[in-house]
Amino acid sequence: MSSLLARMFEEPVLLKHPYSPDLPGTGKFRRLVLPVLLVLVIAACERESVELVPEHEYLVDTELIRRFSNDDILRTLGETDGLPPGLAAFVNYSVSVYKITYRTLDTNKEIVLASGALVVPDESVHLPLMSFQHGTLQSDEHAPSYFSSDTYFPAVLYASAGYIISLPDYLGYGISNHLEHPYEHGYSLATASRDMLRAVREFDESNMDFNANSNLFLTGYSQGGYATMALLKLLEEEHLGEFSITASTAGAGAYNKSEFARYILAWEGELPYLNNFLWVLETYDRVYGLNRDAGYYFNEPYASVIASEGVFANTQLDPQKLFSDSFNEGILNETDTGFINALSDNDNYNWKPLSPLKLYHGTADNYVFYFNSQTALEAMNDLGALQVELVTVVQGDHYTTIYDYFMGTFLFFNEF
Repeated sequence: MSSLLARMFEEPVLLKHPYSPDLPGTGKFRRLVLPVLLVLVIAACERESVELVPEHEYLVDTELIRRFSNDDILRTLGETDGLPPGLAAFVNYSVSVYKITYRTLDTNKEIVLASGALVVPDESVHLPLMSFQHGTLQSDEHAPSYFSSDTYFPAVLYASAGYIISLPDYLGYGISNHLEHPYEHGYSLATASRDMLRAVREFDESNMDFNANSNLFLTGYSQGGYATMALLKLLEEEHLGEFSITASTAGAGAYNKSEFARYILAWEGELPYLNNFLWVLETYDRVYGLNRDAGYYFNEPYASVIASEGVFANTQLDPQKLFSDSFNEGILNETDTGFINALSDNDNYNWKPLSPLKLYHGTADNYVFYFNSQTALEAMNDLGALQVELVTVVQGDHYTTIYDYFMGTFLFFNEF
């Protein structure tokens, strides 16, 4: 169960290196079993082309790639121990999965092709649409549009319960895997998700197999939580006439990028997920045209190792030893305006949501720290947001909190 949830919602790369002993708690995590969704998907793959008429602005192509009958889903649930009582009662529809190819913008605002999965209940009645933003992916093969394993079975459960699920790959995965993935770049995560929703609507207009009603839900965990917050902000601030959000949930997202950077640079001791933070640094350096040498950010010998092997090299995990004094001081003293502006451009915590939003976060999260959700709640309340709530999971870490987020989202959305 834990491996499946981690793959769908978040897959940080956790590395051991010559400068660090075995990390505490990793053995416990490998033994952890979360009681939802440990499944082996039992469904035959089926591929067939779907003709699209007429020409569409966003939608380029669709392909039916999988089908799940009610019996398939129920059999899988029956083979899984520890599921919440009564979950089978929500299995209402068989499910079809399409690969969607559509047009969106890259980080230079040039038109590119992107892809994702569309998970559709096999039912002719009008059903709500949900945009489900996935967590960090370790490899392209886990992108939603491949739907090649049990990774996205949670989306199958939601669809069987009566939601049409849009699962964007984001840039850098699926059909756009020739591009660098802009990790934790809020605007491109949001636009890729927005344009997939537009493509899904166009498919809906030309396909009689499903019909989306006016309800639109947004959700995601970790990077998916951050992407969901960025998408919600984009749709409510720039596209209110086009999209009307019913409700959203976001779990364990790094919404407060500016404070996150200061927190890491002031940290004393090792951070087990520091390589993922370096991925964010690399993305912002590239996307915002800073194009600095590794020596600007890192001390030797780590700068040479990272320059040669990339941000996931087995290198120093202590920020005080890894980062150069000049970079550290530039952020903490607010003199490095280039990087500070990049961080500020990706802050997604200090704005006023108009629709119901529920945040989920564990207090013991050592990957995406709890203050990200806490400061978001405080800032949104100060701006007058009336429908924002933070569900605090006491002593929950980045993985154990997934269960509360998943089940809480299910129940919260069912209220509408």
